[in-house]
Amino acid sequence: MSYQRISRDNAGVLHCLGQVQFGWIAQARWSPRGDLLAIAGGDGIVGYADGFGGAPSWRLRAHSAPVKDIAFSPDGRRLASASADMTIKLWVIAADEVAESAAWRGHSGSVEALAFSPDGRLLASGGADGVIRLWDVATGAALTVLRGHDDELTALVFDAAGQHLLSGSRDRTIRAWSLRAGFPQERLGAHDDWIRDLALQPGSAILASAGKDMTIRLWQLADAGSARAIAAHAGGVDALAYSPDGAILASGGRDNALRIWRSDSMVQLAALEGHSRPVLALDFNPAGSMLVSAAGDNLVKLWAIP
Repeated sequence: MSYQRISRDNAGVLHCLGQVQFGWIAQARWSPRGDLLAIAGGDGIVGYADGFGGAPSWRLRAHSAPVKDIAFSPDGRRLASASADMTIKLWVIAADEVAESAAWRGHSGSVEALAFSPDGRLLASGGADGVIRLWDVATGAALTVLRGHDDELTALVFDAAGQHLLSGSRDRTIRAWSLRAGFPQERLGAHDDWIRDLALQPGSAILASAGKDMTIRLWQLADAGSARAIAAHAGGVDALAYSPDGAILASGGRDNALRIWRSDSMVQLAALEGHSRPVLALDFNPAGSMLVSAAGDNLVKLWAIP
């Protein structure tokens, strides 16, 4: 069945198509082709390739401790996982089979965040040890360690050109790291409490950040220190996701709600209820026709317009 693209005009009629249960959910991600949904948490990683609901297409007991984040490579052929067991693993996806291809260790604490560069050559990892590590995906070589945050890393994202890495932390700051020689860094700005998520608007130089201070902040990457703050979720904002065309922004938070915003004006278009615990992860499929939400109630829900 095909679904309408979620837009500013129809976001108010989003409907929950179904849900699955999964323990201690940390992340939910669509593959770049939109043919696979991966969900990660305390019970490992599961993948849905043949439709959402029922038994997953595959299940991985990926690590010896909870999985904290996952990321697909830009070509969709690899999945990276980060864990509280202090390791990063790389998985090769072929048809309905997933096989471990590498395991890397370098952080001295839990690995909390991952991001592939746009060309797929680099993988960035952020840890509870407060450092970022860059890895060569092809060889597994540890390329460099980036130091600057004073607390646990919580979110990582590369800019569209792959020239900068953006990081958020429990130290409340957002930093931009140039991938030029020497990896110079710039403090982009800060929240009034720790940062939970980052999302880069497609086709623009605007970064959205989610904070425990209950706000979403919008940053112009070319104008460090200047941000627009929007009061969004009572108790804190935990998750962000832009639609593929960048026209709308979805947010989830400690009020158990999922909110849909116009990205230009940040006028709220819809407030979706259905979770009974904080919404911790959000992602649009590449077609922009489905939105997945995952929450502390151990439920993953799929939203669309039939």
